[in-house]
Amino acid sequence: MSTQDLVRQMRDALARGDRVAAIHYSCESFYDVTDRPVAISAIAVTEVHDSTGGQSGRVFSIAGALAHDDALEREKDLLRRFFEYVRAHADTWWVHWNMDNATYGFEALVTRYRYLFNEDAPTSFARDRLLDLDSAIEARYGSGFANHPKLRSLCTLNGYFMAHFSDGKEEARAFGEGDHGLCERSASAKSSLLAKAAVDLFEGRLQTLNSVGTLEYAGERLDAVRVVLDLGEKFLYVERELKHRHGNRPTLEVSDEHDAQDLFRSLLRVFFEDIRPEDYTPSYAGASSRIDFVIPEIELAIELKFARDTMSDKTLGEELLVDRDRYSGRRDVRHLVCLVFDHDGKLRNPRALEADLARKASEESLAVTVRIFDR
Repeated sequence: MSTQDLVRQMRDALARGDRVAAIHYSCESFYDVTDRPVAISAIAVTEVHDSTGGQSGRVFSIAGALAHDDALEREKDLLRRFFEYVRAHADTWWVHWNMDNATYGFEALVTRYRYLFNEDAPTSFARDRLLDLDSAIEARYGSGFANHPKLRSLCTLNGYFMAHFSDGKEEARAFGEGDHGLCERSASAKSSLLAKAAVDLFEGRLQTLNSVGTLEYAGERLDAVRVVLDLGEKFLYVERELKHRHGNRPTLEVSDEHDAQDLFRSLLRVFFEDIRPEDYTPSYAGASSRIDFVIPEIELAIELKFARDTMSDKTLGEELLVDRDRYSGRRDVRHLVCLVFDHDGKLRNPRALEADLARKASEESLAVTVRIFDR
């Protein structure tokens, strides 16, 4: 079964009211252990109630285990309770983040149980009900959907509340220092965030460096950023078509940037209802007043640029950083799409420039997509 098929099945399962849960756990450092499975500090499970994102969570942890002087006995208690929960809810669909190898993942939990109890775990996990959210997002949006570390960056892009989120190194350090409370809080925070991200992916709301989510059109879900890029791709053809009217009737002639902005706004209107123009005079040399568009429903800003004789790869990059800084402090914009029209081929290496500019301009709270139309 492909990852995308599993995403569809899990989305349908959630719609039916089946049990869908996100899971994450904290453990000791992999680098400190060479002769046994790593010890577990906390396993957090967040059950997703419906497509609105309602959820409830529980944590199986050393911090919450039965009082005992022996840490191994407390760990055995948390594992015993966790596997009892899994057995009682064998029909669960599980969402996880990279828990798919023997070192860290479902197999590692089973192995640790076997090591401590000297017997097989009372249940196992059905592989066709395990969704690696990292792989699922990559399958839809590409490997560059977020900067590293990807989970933290993805949560920031989507504006999730990230209290108690600690990275793996911080959790391992806390384990070594006996701070199992931090491990419990971090695992709980991450499982809750995974649940939110999964629902947003299912419902087409997830924001990545490549997308702000989806829109509904003609009974289908379309990627919003992809729609804007495709409109830019067809812009020149629409402009040319307008020149050929029946009986030579009056038409819109695109003779400057303002004409182009009027035409592009009309194209956007086919897909988006709330389009807010913003008159803006850039501070960089040689630039004239222009109108950008903000679509607040999906927190997307769109700017149109037209190559000019004084524009080079270097100056375009400098301009884009200025434009990015203008939007980075706004709470209603999380993604900036910059469409550069260079039909005369003034820019030397457009494909490489697109990727380079997007990488340099994107930051933790604002993704930037650059597309240069040179033909």
